[in-house]
Amino acid sequence: MGTPTLDLAVGATSATLDTGLKQLHAGHRDLLRGDRDEIVSGVRYSLGWDLREPPRVSLGAPDPARWDKTWKQAGFSALPSSGVVQLVMPKLWLRWAPEGGTPRELSCSVAVPARLLALDGALRVELLGVWMEAPPPDSNDRTVLKRVLVPRLLKRGGDLLKRLKLPAQQLLGQSLDLTPVLVDVTDRYLVVATASRPDHSPVSAVDWPTDKEVFCLVSPALVTKFVDAAAQQEAAKPDPVVNEKKEVRWVLEAKLEAYFRGLKDLRVDAQDPTRLTAGVEIAWEGGVTLFPIAPGVGCALVEATQNM
Repeated sequence: MGTPTLDLAVGATSATLDTGLKQLHAGHRDLLRGDRDEIVSGVRYSLGWDLREPPRVSLGAPDPARWDKTWKQAGFSALPSSGVVQLVMPKLWLRWAPEGGTPRELSCSVAVPARLLALDGALRVELLGVWMEAPPPDSNDRTVLKRVLVPRLLKRGGDLLKRLKLPAQQLLGQSLDLTPVLVDVTDRYLVVATASRPDHSPVSAVDWPTDKEVFCLVSPALVTKFVDAAAQQEAAKPDPVVNEKKEVRWVLEAKLEAYFRGLKDLRVDAQDPTRLTAGVEIAWEGGVTLFPIAPGVGCALVEATQNM
């Protein structure tokens, strides 16, 4: 398989992603429930939904039998060949009622399949449809769900999946202008990979590591940039990295300070990118005071040494 030129790639297993969704479910329940009124075929309906269990991410496309029963978005009669994940809501509670009519309730597993891709330098979520484990048998109820509730679920599912992206950020005082160029979905990982500039050439699959829950791969060029930025921050500090004082009572005082001024010829080992070599620039300052007692005290020899 080809190896694209990437600066940074972050991969996470579904279990790791599910941990984040559990935290979202525990701390931000308002994002996962809703109530609204809608008019369908001249009838006002009240609708409500609640994710009573945390959602989770299933890597890979739904099987053909499930896809056949999925209420599909327009334009997606067939599953995309890559980048497909499913946002699974194990216990979605639904309620709908026509104005003045009897409320209906349903609690079942729901899945929102979606395709994740990097396009024009940004991450995009293409929602493919909604699958319900046990849709209501009544055709009018199914119409209400399809026309009103399903679009809401698709939007909510898309909002949750967009939280999986890598935000642009400052690191070590440097602006990382990284452009997403690849989203790869394997049977173990969801991987988002970036580059420092757009690359319109096709990117093929990569043999990612398989023994980590989360991995982060950084190119030698980006490692060099990180380390150099950290060195520049350290060099800007006014405090010495060495500050030693020695005293021989009544005889001398010695002081030695060392200030870090940066790195030169920073290189990343071509065979082992965790090893770096560089020269270290250090500024030294020091001095020795002989017979360190207060001026005016003692013999003329002592007083003369205060100005040495």
